[in-house]
Amino acid sequence: MSKIERNQTVPSRRRPPATLIDESTGEEVRVSSVIFGVVMLVAILVAIAAWMGGSLSQVGTRFGGFMDDSARLAGIDVEEVVVLGLQDNPALEDEVRAAAMIEPGENMFRADPHLIKSRVEGTHKVLNVRVHRLWPGNVVILADAAEPVALWHDGRQWKVVDGLGRLLPGARAEDHPDLLRLAGAGAPEAAPQLAAALAQAHDINGRVAVATRIGERRWDMRFVNGVTVRLPEDEALEPAIERLAKLQVRTALTQRPLEMIDLRSNGRVYLRLTENPAAPPAREASETI
Repeated sequence: MSKIERNQTVPSRRRPPATLIDESTGEEVRVSSVIFGVVMLVAILVAIAAWMGGSLSQVGTRFGGFMDDSARLAGIDVEEVVVLGLQDNPALEDEVRAAAMIEPGENMFRADPHLIKSRVEGTHKVLNVRVHRLWPGNVVILADAAEPVALWHDGRQWKVVDGLGRLLPGARAEDHPDLLRLAGAGAPEAAPQLAAALAQAHDINGRVAVATRIGERRWDMRFVNGVTVRLPEDEALEPAIERLAKLQVRTALTQRPLEMIDLRSNGRVYLRLTENPAAPPAREASETI
């Protein structure tokens, strides 16, 4: 056998280049080609950064500026930031617009509705925030002013609580003397549920002097005549207040000479009479409803 024939018949020992299979197209892609492409891309970015006299972050910044200029030339920059729902409170409207941190002339693609919403909610002065981009050039922010629902005593002073259980920064308690008064740890967070339930019980709402949060799971309400109402845990709060309101209509229960009304037992109301020196010691009674 000749030398040429041996070369033709002996298989080559050189390892074939590693390949990947692109599942979407079924085409083979050499791993070395992919690595080479990545290396070249990094080299190009580094070269551009060096040429522009800065780091990769400066490249990104300048590229962003280039995109803003391009958007402006293409007519897709921000023309106006509109705030709706706060027309009765111009100062709050201006504060929301400033919190959005979007100025006319910026790239509309940079006006991320989720980011703007987060910034506006960070003021803790508005509720139900919605943000929309109306192409080609308007950013619309819809929001409702956070309405105060209660006053909470933190051990030193009264603070205003809004409808989401948050403390309203800058709000003065003396401007809201008729709000429900609260005490106890965790009271602000639970205030919206209690305030909403009492708002439906007109016959007892105005008679509550202070509601104290117990164990961050339920309330004790003290009425203006001194009687204390023990409410069940939050899961049963609304039905309990509804029961109390019905009893108030039928029997004027909260105006009786009572020390305590206990609504924590489902289906029964326990009463403790007010102590009177001229009367026998206080006793407990119960009423099934």
